[in-house]
Amino acid sequence: IGGHLQRKDVRTISVVLPCAEERDNAIWTVERFCRRTPAEHLQEVIVVDDGSNPPLEQLFQQSEEKWAQDPQCKGKVRFLRHETTTGLMAAKLTGGREARGDVIAFIDCHCAPQPNWHQEILAQVRLNPRRMVVPAITDLDLDTFDERADSQVNAKCYLTLDADFKWFDDESDFIPTISGGLVAMGREWFNATGGFDE
Repeated sequence: IGGHLQRKDVRTISVVLPCAEERDNAIWTVERFCRRTPAEHLQEVIVVDDGSNPPLEQLFQQSEEKWAQDPQCKGKVRFLRHETTTGLMAAKLTGGREARGDVIAFIDCHCAPQPNWHQEILAQVRLNPRRMVVPAITDLDLDTFDERADSQVNAKCYLTLDADFKWFDDESDFIPTISGGLVAMGREWFNATGGFDE
Protein backbone atom coordinates (compact mmCIF):
# COMPACT_ATOMS: atom_id res chain seq x y z
CA ILE A 1 0.00 0.00 0.00
CA GLY A 2 1.52 3.25 -1.08
CA GLY A 3 1.52 6.56 0.64
CA HIS A 4 3.17 7.75 3.78
CA LEU A 5 1.83 7.56 7.31
CA GLN A 6 3.10 10.33 9.53
CA ARG A 7 4.47 9.49 12.95
CA LYS A 8 2.04 10.82 15.49
CA ASP A 9 1.77 11.13 19.22
CA VAL A 10 0.02 7.80 19.70
CA ARG A 11 -1.69 7.99 23.09
CA THR A 12 -4.96 6.07 23.15
CA ILE A 13 -5.91 2.47 22.58
CA SER A 14 -9.20 0.82 21.67
CA VAL A 15 -9.52 -2.80 22.78
CA VAL A 16 -11.73 -4.84 20.45
CA LEU A 17 -13.06 -8.09 21.93
CA PRO A 18 -14.83 -10.34 19.42
CA CYS A 19 -16.98 -12.63 21.57
CA ALA A 20 -19.31 -15.53 20.87
CA GLU A 21 -20.86 -17.37 23.83
CA GLU A 22 -17.99 -16.29 26.14
CA ARG A 23 -20.20 -15.13 29.05
CA ASP A 24 -18.17 -14.83 32.31
CA ASN A 25 -14.89 -14.84 30.41
CA ALA A 26 -16.05 -11.75 28.53
CA ILE A 27 -16.97 -9.95 31.77
CA TRP A 28 -13.63 -10.79 33.39
CA THR A 29 -11.74 -9.73 30.26
CA VAL A 30 -13.50 -6.35 30.11
CA GLU A 31 -12.88 -5.73 33.82
CA ARG A 32 -9.18 -6.56 33.55
CA PHE A 33 -8.65 -4.26 30.58
CA CYS A 34 -10.47 -1.39 32.31
CA ARG A 35 -8.60 -1.82 35.57
CA ARG A 36 -5.14 -2.45 34.10
CA THR A 37 -5.10 0.33 31.53
CA PRO A 38 -4.81 3.95 32.69
CA ALA A 39 -7.98 5.88 31.85
CA GLU A 40 -6.04 8.47 29.84
CA HIS A 41 -4.77 5.72 27.50
CA LEU A 42 -7.90 3.53 27.30
CA GLN A 43 -10.18 5.04 24.68
CA GLU A 44 -12.70 2.21 24.95
CA VAL A 45 -13.34 -1.51 25.20
CA ILE A 46 -15.56 -2.63 22.33
CA VAL A 47 -17.33 -5.95 22.89
CA VAL A 48 -18.49 -7.36 19.56
CA ASP A 49 -21.11 -9.99 20.36
CA ASP A 50 -21.04 -12.38 17.43
CA GLY A 51 -24.51 -13.88 17.73
CA SER A 52 -24.43 -15.08 21.36
CA ASN A 53 -27.71 -16.46 22.71
CA PRO A 54 -28.74 -14.84 24.98
CA PRO A 55 -27.05 -11.61 23.90
CA LEU A 56 -23.97 -10.81 25.99
CA GLU A 57 -25.22 -7.32 26.79
CA GLN A 58 -28.04 -8.87 28.85
CA LEU A 59 -25.49 -10.83 30.87
CA PHE A 60 -23.41 -7.68 31.38
CA GLN A 61 -26.22 -5.58 32.91
CA GLN A 62 -25.16 -6.05 36.55
CA SER A 63 -21.55 -5.44 35.66
CA GLU A 64 -22.46 -2.31 33.71
CA GLU A 65 -24.10 -0.83 36.82
CA LYS A 66 -20.93 -1.54 38.80
CA TRP A 67 -18.70 -0.16 36.02
CA ALA A 68 -20.73 3.07 35.92
CA GLN A 69 -19.47 3.75 39.47
CA ASP A 70 -15.86 2.82 38.68
CA PRO A 71 -13.80 5.71 37.24
CA GLN A 72 -11.58 3.23 35.35
CA CYS A 73 -14.58 1.66 33.54
CA LYS A 74 -17.17 4.45 33.45
CA GLY A 75 -18.12 5.26 29.88
CA LYS A 76 -15.40 3.00 28.45
CA VAL A 77 -17.40 -0.11 27.44
CA ARG A 78 -19.32 -0.27 24.16
CA PHE A 79 -21.40 -3.14 22.78
CA LEU A 80 -21.86 -4.01 19.14
CA ARG A 81 -23.89 -7.02 18.11
CA HIS A 82 -24.29 -9.33 15.14
CA GLU A 83 -27.72 -10.95 15.37
CA THR A 84 -26.30 -14.13 13.83
CA THR A 85 -22.82 -15.58 14.07
CA THR A 86 -20.67 -14.14 11.28
CA GLY A 87 -17.26 -15.39 12.39
CA LEU A 88 -14.12 -14.07 14.05
CA MET A 89 -12.82 -11.91 11.18
CA ALA A 90 -16.19 -10.25 10.58
CA ALA A 91 -16.49 -9.50 14.31
CA LYS A 92 -12.99 -8.00 14.33
CA LEU A 93 -13.84 -5.86 11.29
CA THR A 94 -17.01 -4.61 12.95
CA GLY A 95 -15.09 -3.55 16.05
CA GLY A 96 -12.12 -2.17 14.15
CA ARG A 97 -14.28 0.01 11.92
CA GLU A 98 -15.97 1.51 15.00
CA ALA A 99 -12.77 2.01 17.04
CA ARG A 100 -11.78 5.58 17.95
CA GLY A 101 -8.40 5.08 19.66
CA ASP A 102 -5.06 5.84 18.00
CA VAL A 103 -4.25 2.12 18.23
CA ILE A 104 -6.62 -0.83 17.92
CA ALA A 105 -5.78 -3.94 19.96
CA PHE A 106 -7.69 -7.03 18.84
CA ILE A 107 -7.80 -9.40 21.81
CA ASP A 108 -9.54 -12.72 22.38
CA CYS A 109 -12.47 -12.53 24.78
CA HIS A 110 -10.77 -14.77 27.36
CA CYS A 111 -7.59 -12.81 28.09
CA ALA A 112 -6.27 -10.77 30.99
CA PRO A 113 -3.59 -8.15 30.40
CA GLN A 114 -0.70 -7.62 32.76
CA PRO A 115 -0.30 -4.15 34.32
CA ASN A 116 1.20 -1.66 31.84
CA TRP A 117 0.48 -4.03 28.94
CA HIS A 118 -0.34 -1.06 26.70
CA GLN A 119 2.98 0.79 27.02
CA GLU A 120 5.10 -1.26 24.62
CA ILE A 121 2.27 -1.52 22.10
CA LEU A 122 1.82 2.26 21.98
CA ALA A 123 5.60 2.76 21.80
CA GLN A 124 6.02 0.33 18.90
CA VAL A 125 3.22 1.88 16.84
CA ARG A 126 4.58 5.34 17.62
CA LEU A 127 7.96 4.27 16.18
CA ASN A 128 6.45 2.80 13.03
CA PRO A 129 2.81 3.55 12.13
CA ARG A 130 2.73 0.48 9.82
CA ARG A 131 3.87 -1.93 12.50
CA MET A 132 1.63 -4.74 13.69
CA VAL A 133 2.41 -5.62 17.30
CA VAL A 134 1.81 -9.07 18.75
CA PRO A 135 1.73 -9.18 22.56
CA ALA A 136 3.31 -11.99 24.54
CA ILE A 137 0.84 -14.69 25.50
CA THR A 138 0.93 -16.40 28.88
CA ASP A 139 -1.29 -18.92 30.68
CA LEU A 140 -4.14 -17.83 32.94
CA ASP A 141 -5.28 -19.41 36.17
CA LEU A 142 -8.94 -20.04 35.34
CA ASP A 143 -10.00 -19.62 38.98
CA THR A 144 -8.48 -16.15 39.44
CA PHE A 145 -8.12 -15.01 35.81
CA ASP A 146 -4.56 -13.91 36.63
CA GLU A 147 -1.31 -15.07 35.05
CA ARG A 148 -0.11 -18.42 36.35
CA ALA A 149 3.23 -18.30 38.17
CA ASP A 150 4.59 -21.18 36.07
CA SER A 151 3.38 -19.69 32.79
CA GLN A 152 5.45 -19.82 29.63
CA VAL A 153 5.68 -16.65 27.55
CA ASN A 154 4.81 -17.13 23.89
CA ALA A 155 4.54 -14.66 21.04
CA LYS A 156 5.97 -16.34 17.95
CA CYS A 157 4.46 -19.25 16.11
CA TYR A 158 4.52 -20.95 12.75
CA LEU A 159 2.89 -23.78 10.85
CA THR A 160 4.90 -26.72 9.57
CA LEU A 161 4.33 -28.12 6.09
CA ASP A 162 2.04 -30.66 7.81
CA ALA A 163 -0.04 -27.74 9.18
CA ASP A 164 1.21 -28.43 12.71
CA PHE A 165 1.17 -25.34 14.96
CA LYS A 166 4.45 -24.63 16.80
CA TRP A 167 5.67 -21.98 19.26
CA PHE A 168 9.26 -20.73 19.03
CA ASP A 169 11.49 -17.88 20.13
CA ASP A 170 14.55 -16.19 18.70
CA GLU A 171 16.35 -12.86 18.98
CA SER A 172 14.53 -11.05 16.17
CA ASP A 173 11.42 -8.89 16.34
CA PHE A 174 10.00 -10.62 13.25
CA ILE A 175 6.89 -12.74 13.78
CA PRO A 176 5.96 -14.90 10.77
CA THR A 177 2.40 -15.69 11.86
CA ILE A 178 0.14 -14.11 14.45
CA SER A 179 -1.34 -16.56 16.89
CA GLY A 180 -5.08 -16.55 16.68
CA GLY A 181 -6.47 -13.23 17.65
CA LEU A 182 -3.98 -11.07 19.52
CA VAL A 183 -2.59 -8.21 17.45
CA ALA A 184 -2.48 -4.42 17.66
CA MET A 185 -1.94 -1.77 15.01
CA GLY A 186 -2.51 1.92 14.40
CA ARG A 187 -6.09 2.78 13.51
CA GLU A 188 -4.91 4.76 10.49
CA TRP A 189 -2.98 1.74 9.18
CA PHE A 190 -5.92 -0.60 9.86
CA ASN A 191 -8.19 1.68 7.82
CA ALA A 192 -5.63 2.21 5.03
CA THR A 193 -5.19 -1.55 4.53
CA GLY A 194 -8.90 -2.35 4.72
CA GLY A 195 -8.52 -4.35 7.92
CA PHE A 196 -8.84 -8.13 7.98
CA ASP A 197 -10.01 -10.31 5.10
CA GLU A 198 -13.59 -11.49 5.54
